[in-house]
Amino acid sequence: MKTKAILALVVAGTLSFSACTKKIDPKTVADINQFGTDWTAMGEKATAWSTEMAQTTTQAKEFAAKQAERMNSMTSSKDEAMKTQMATMVQSSNENVTKLENMQNEWNTFKATWDATTTQFSEWKDKVTKGEVTPEDAAKGLADFQSKMSDASNKIQSWTTSYAEIKTATEQNMASAEPVTTQPEAKTKK
Repeated sequence: MKTKAILALVVAGTLSFSACTKKIDPKTVADINQFGTDWTAMGEKATAWSTEMAQTTTQAKEFAAKQAERMNSMTSSKDEAMKTQMATMVQSSNENVTKLENMQNEWNTFKATWDATTTQFSEWKDKVTKGEVTPEDAAKGLADFQSKMSDASNKIQSWTTSYAEIKTATEQNMASAEPVTTQPEAKTKK
């Protein structure tokens, strides 16, 4: 009799435990897993972009400093056209550096939010997997994370476009600096 009573308690406990877990439909589970994959891929792409942006920013700063130094050394030059051209180049270089630095600061703020959202998603997904979230809350949570991903994607796309424009302007500035910086040397060799 004791054995039957214990067995009845075990069965009742098992049934009550299984009743407490919330069954999420397979499509929602697949969507959650796909979101995780897409979120990770977008994060890797954004991190690679930020690394490239940091390198470009460093190069732009070095170039701007070098151009400012060259302009300052031209004080004795009588070629006003070249002085004007150098001043324009220095100004453009400094503007590009400022834009890149601002973008990097925005990225750093965004990255902290990204990391926090990644942690929230991971914790939430674990709860969903363990059945601690109702199917309705799982669907709402997924929609919220998808909205965050859409916002992040739009922000990253906007930065990518702006970055490409600034990078092109910086490269053009660097390319146009070569003839300007070699002209004084050519004049002194005559």
